[in-house]
Amino acid sequence: MKNRMIMSRLRDLGDRLTRLRLPLGAACALLLAALLALHNVSAGPLGNLHDIGGWSNRALFIAMTAAVHAAVLLLAVMTSRVSFARTLLRQVLLTAGLYILLQAINQKTFAYVTQIQPIVRAMDGGGLAAGLAMESSLSAPALTLLYLITRGPVYDMYLVKLFAVACMLGLSLLAVREADARGLGIRAEVLLALCMILPQGFLNAACTAHIEIAAVLLLAVSLALAFDERPRMTAACLCLGAACAVSGAALYALPVYLWLAHRGTLPAKRLALAAVPPLVLCLPAVLCGMGALDALASLIRANISLPVHASGTPAMLSLIPRANPLEMPEIFQLSRLPALDLITNDQPFYQQAHYEQLAAGLTAAGLALYMGACALAYRSKKPALDRAMILLLGALLVLPAATTSAWLLLDIVCLYALLAAPRLRLPACLLLFATAGGSCYPMTGEVLLPGAAAFGLCFAALCMLLDVIPTGAKEE
Repeated sequence: MKNRMIMSRLRDLGDRLTRLRLPLGAACALLLAALLALHNVSAGPLGNLHDIGGWSNRALFIAMTAAVHAAVLLLAVMTSRVSFARTLLRQVLLTAGLYILLQAINQKTFAYVTQIQPIVRAMDGGGLAAGLAMESSLSAPALTLLYLITRGPVYDMYLVKLFAVACMLGLSLLAVREADARGLGIRAEVLLALCMILPQGFLNAACTAHIEIAAVLLLAVSLALAFDERPRMTAACLCLGAACAVSGAALYALPVYLWLAHRGTLPAKRLALAAVPPLVLCLPAVLCGMGALDALASLIRANISLPVHASGTPAMLSLIPRANPLEMPEIFQLSRLPALDLITNDQPFYQQAHYEQLAAGLTAAGLALYMGACALAYRSKKPALDRAMILLLGALLVLPAATTSAWLLLDIVCLYALLAAPRLRLPACLLLFATAGGSCYPMTGEVLLPGAAAFGLCFAALCMLLDVIPTGAKEE
């Protein structure tokens, strides 16, 4: 009898706390952000920031990090529809995840130093126009976003990394929201914990700070809005257009929206709204002296060119050897076979022109293969999650512009599949292992898994999703 009374009182207390979830969650968010900021003052990952420019700049960056931290925790409360105890657990997990991601704040990576920092330094001297004038695979809107992020008062690398970390936390929250919508229960918190320790998130957000992670977040928001219980198609199309403006890889989600339009869920007029954000986001570049056609062409260039920092991803184009000896030296590096050049016996015979010819041919082949992946996903009778993984994996395997950040969306889908679909656990684990091992280069200067092997694992996972390779799920 006494135990029943205690349990009843605990349930009543839990109900009261849940009704006060918003104010209590906001108070906890501010408290956790303040505690982490105080810890960073004397110790913590922000206790020793290189090139920050003195204590005043370090204090300012700690305050900026605390503001981002508090905003993410408040967003977790506002999007939560569970009990206060679970909401508090999510805030603690997000705080732990932020602490982990900030561990790499001081690391200067190859991709950032050789590709992003020269553009930022040009912008420091000549503004956005100087950055637009440099040769880069980034689109004009992506360069504008980079310019806005790096105009802060502290070292630009820290600002870009803080932005990427915030995007990673936003992706994790979005995954939890979808898990709640599909009734995963406590597994939603497990999914959040897995996202916080995802190696690919640490490498792409905290280490290298790819600007394309913003496009991944925008695309994920767009898909969530399009497939919500009450779809908001106008907002979904605008987010899709903004994602395509930042990174061309987001354009490969267009078949999903065409399928929605064919089904009658998405009116064709609203889908046309996706063209508005790229046009609007190209205006700053045009105002800074870039030709209108050049600004629009940058959107295409970002879609069909291979960024230098995309090497190491388990995709078809990443298997092609590059002229740069710093890129993928252990994979098909033809310059290690001087005997092949029988005329001059000159070792560095593999030229950038050869690579560009190969890339042009493989780009056309990749687009054709992607059409096949779309047809497979459309004709498949499998559940929606299976078809989504087929389409997403097919796109990332065969298409250009698939940077390591673009793979993050598939990684989070794989984490969701591990918890929600036991039949997909084996291919999901293969994909997670392949992208974790492949995405480490060139961020750390090491390769945990050669690109050819990572591509092979991803291709095997695709065959499992298509039932070409049995997974044993029927016997499980």
